[in-house]
Amino acid sequence: MQKVPKFSQSLCLTLILILSHSLAAATETKFIQYDGFAMHQLKQSLQSKEPPKIRFLAYQQLLTAADKMLDQPVPSVMEKTFIPPSGDKHDYLSISRYWWPDPAKKDGLPWIRKDGITNPATQTNDVDRNKLGIMGNMVQVLSLAYYLSGHEPYAEKTATLLRTWFISPETKMNPHLRFAQSVPGNSAERRSGILDGRLIPKYVLDAIHILSKSNHWKNSDTQNMNAWFDAYFKWLTQSQLGKQGAKQTNNHGSWYYFQVASLAYYLDEQEVLTDTFERVKASYEYQFDANGSQPHELARTRSFFYSTFNLEAITDIALLADKVNQSFWDYRSKSGASLKLAIEFLMPAALGEEWKYKTKGIEPMFLVPVLIKFDQNAKHKISAAELHRIISQAKRPQKSSTKKDNHTTFKFANKTELLLALFEPEYISY
Repeated sequence: MQKVPKFSQSLCLTLILILSHSLAAATETKFIQYDGFAMHQLKQSLQSKEPPKIRFLAYQQLLTAADKMLDQPVPSVMEKTFIPPSGDKHDYLSISRYWWPDPAKKDGLPWIRKDGITNPATQTNDVDRNKLGIMGNMVQVLSLAYYLSGHEPYAEKTATLLRTWFISPETKMNPHLRFAQSVPGNSAERRSGILDGRLIPKYVLDAIHILSKSNHWKNSDTQNMNAWFDAYFKWLTQSQLGKQGAKQTNNHGSWYYFQVASLAYYLDEQEVLTDTFERVKASYEYQFDANGSQPHELARTRSFFYSTFNLEAITDIALLADKVNQSFWDYRSKSGASLKLAIEFLMPAALGEEWKYKTKGIEPMFLVPVLIKFDQNAKHKISAAELHRIISQAKRPQKSSTKKDNHTTFKFANKTELLLALFEPEYISY
């Protein structure tokens, strides 16, 4: 056997140490939505000679979307034309989407609720909801594209987005949601408006970890962001409106707890984090019936969507619990309620069977992220055959080919499908 030169042994050892350190750093990163090890593996897969075809095509589409975002304007709360009751445009303002002018009143005030019917007037740039969604979407896409490609312009744009929305004294949003989902003609601050804030921990926290590797992001930026998050966390948990948010018994309550848990994990508020997990478990008693149905969501006119929307929040919280070894994927309440039963209650409708409750259509893709999270983490699995049938019935990317190179490409219908193909290509077959 040929003796390995000492310099080669040293080089090999150095490479092993570097790779080990890189993997350890990736694993230890306190991601909220992502898993550090999975992110590391994804990046390695894309850099390999033959990454899964669907994954690589999703990656290409991700970069295409990120490239387009480089030229898009940077949103700010200062752009709205309506002024919050405080008179301060730095305060976030939105109007509840299912509320309309009262036809029985000359001035239409106060507005009245028509559940499930979106008032287009609530979705304009006169208020902040659209801008928050645009900012969150851009931050998620650009930061992920930067992590996977190392292309610095993506990081630079992400940094500009975050500084504009959270840091710059001229444009930043104040860290509260007192005027979110307001109702014209009603001056009361509404706890349901806290729902709007879910996009902040869902998309922004992970981006900060990713940006820490870029020279376009400074330690002072992270410190300023952390100060904003700390103030928002305290508002959520200590203000009168925030405390009312914790008492909501439907998806609003679940998304409130998702925000609190995410920020507690990020800010190392361990006591609050543990308490939040226990509160979510306790919520099973009033969120789920024994058959797995969600009575508060079934009462809505979009009952299937809101049932999946609630489970999205709870399964996102369950992913966080895994990070601190407090998993409750297989938890059963005293009354027998569980995530598995709640998911199985929705699966027949996703497979095409009759849904006996009010709804505006059944879209299986709403359930797919919940199914995959549960399938990957729970001990008591759902039917693999039914899981793949639901995925196959969900909206799929359309194949297209060009005469120029006769190369088949896929256009993913939305970001959910793109991320599924990127992170979990094994669930997709063509």
